[in-house]
This record gives sequence, structure tokens and C-alpha cells, in this order.
Amino acid sequence: MKSLLEFMEVHACIDELFEKHRDRVVELRFAAALEALEAFEHELLRHMQDEEEVILPLYEARVGAVPGGSPELFRLEHRNLVRNLATIKQALQALVADPSAGPREAHRFLAKGHLFFQLLEHHSQREKNILYPRLDAALSEEERQMILRNCGLCQGRALS
Repeated sequence: MKSLLEFMEVHACIDELFEKHRDRVVELRFAAALEALEAFEHELLRHMQDEEEVILPLYEARVGAVPGGSPELFRLEHRNLVRNLATIKQALQALVADPSAGPREAHRFLAKGHLFFQLLEHHSQREKNILYPRLDAALSEEERQMILRNCGLCQGRALS
């Protein structure tokens, strides 16, 4: 039986892209860190689009409001993640443009990015514990297979 929890593999791929971005920051390779962050952003936004256009409307229709897991709460978290990602991307672009940026700036940047990472982890856990299992229970096998076929998997471009 197929399960929408297979989307947690997409989350793992997206998380790996974020980790690659953080690795590049630690290496003081800020341009490469920005490239990795943009790959992460691309995959995250694509996954959020699948959730906004396919998964959340079905969830809303079939499951409805669940304490701690309303469709609007997931949408609100998406908006919050996008806003916070834009902030850290802008900060990283400033590091790329600053030829004197070094270890201290990298540490400050990573501290700012930690809040974003915590928000992302919290959101992923709520999807794993509420969204996907509740929707799984409300869908037929054929519907789950259709969703898994039509929603994109993480491409996870290879980054140096």
C-alpha cells in the first residue's frame, strides 16, 4: 500500500540540500553556499507548490480542521518559511559581496539561519505526524498513487 509519508523522502532530499549549503558556509565558500541555498530554495518552493495546489485542498476537503493541523496553519507556515528564507538569502548575498567576510561572519550568518532551520524541522514534523497520516487515512489507494505520481520528487542537483 502506498503512503503519502513517501513525501518524507522529498523532505530528506531538501534537508540535504540545506546541509550542503551550511557546509559551504563553514568552508567560507559563500558563492557556493548561495548556489546550494538557491538549489534548496528551488526544491522547497516546488514541494510547497505541490502541497498548496494538490495536497492541502484534498486535506481540507477530506480531513478538515484538526487541532494543531488545520490547512490554514500549514499555509501560514509555508508563508513564514518563504519569508525567513528570503531574509537569510539576502544576508548570504551580502556575504558573497563582502570580500572581507570570514569565519566570524560565517558564524553570525549560521546563527541567523538556525531559526529558519528550526521552523523547517517543526513544519516537517507536523506534516509527518498530522498532514500525511490523516490524509492517507482519508484517501483511496488509487488517489494516493495519483498524488505520488503527480507531485514532484526532489531533484537534488549535485553540488560541489
